[in-house]
Amino acid sequence: MMYKQQILNQLNSTQLLDALEFFIFTFAELTLLFIVISFVVSLINQMLPPQKIKAVLTGNRGYGIAIGLGAVTPFCSCSTLPMTIGLIRAKAAFGPVMAFLFTSPLLNPFIVGLFWISFGAKTTSIYVFFVGTLAILSGYLLEKFKFDRFIRQDLLTPDCSAPNSNCDSSAESKSDNQAKRSLAWKLLFKSAVKEFISFAPYMAIGVSIGAFLHGYVPQSAFESLANQAIWWLIPTAAIIGVFLYIRASTMIPIAASLAAKGMSMGAIMSLTIAGAGASLPEMIMMKRMFHWPLIFAFILLVFTTACLTGFAIDLI
Repeated sequence: MMYKQQILNQLNSTQLLDALEFFIFTFAELTLLFIVISFVVSLINQMLPPQKIKAVLTGNRGYGIAIGLGAVTPFCSCSTLPMTIGLIRAKAAFGPVMAFLFTSPLLNPFIVGLFWISFGAKTTSIYVFFVGTLAILSGYLLEKFKFDRFIRQDLLTPDCSAPNSNCDSSAESKSDNQAKRSLAWKLLFKSAVKEFISFAPYMAIGVSIGAFLHGYVPQSAFESLANQAIWWLIPTAAIIGVFLYIRASTMIPIAASLAAKGMSMGAIMSLTIAGAGASLPEMIMMKRMFHWPLIFAFILLVFTTACLTGFAIDLI
């Protein structure tokens, strides 16, 4: 009895250490990514006038560019948010911005390559087609039904401490020299740090939940589903995935393991898309950007994308 208790205590200690390690490294990584991405996006917004960005990311062409932009930015579901903020503040069309938010965690050359190696060309092609097509459709529907009204107004307010914030339209800002450019970079960096500080509490809560799930929800919890082959396994896998925090590149080796244990490819794809495309930590961070109707709509669309792709793979 005492021996069993020692084993349980050791397991609990290991789980706690895993959760703490996950929290420290993930929070540090997201902090660095958030500040760097915010700084780079602010720099791009300074160099390119909002009218130019708005013109590029508008209309049918805007969706194609947004999908392409998402495909070349290897962000996770949380680290894609700073760039989304930058696009919103640059007045880019709402539909393409949301298409980018859907696509960025799910499509990039590294992930597509891993899919190709792990599951073959046919499964990869179905995955890419459904993710890209449904990202465009989701963005279109959100724009058509005017979900942009659920963006928080303070997110749309320019930071007047940052250069090119449109708070001051005087001609003096147009005369640049090296000293002013250096000052502008410092102001952009301070603005990025200020943005991070406003997100930090949401990020800490979200990563804490992700750390708990990482430390206390073992892979065996998914492996127990491997022998199931019933129709509700695909939506169940999607629901589980939505509450996890995991990158697609991390999910693919787990998916290969589940496939080897007999889990259907449809359920695996559903779990992968839902797990990488949305997460509970991301929802908490999104609360700083959007009101609940838009957050719920986003999660519903990711869930639908995961289920439709899963059923399509099993049927085809």
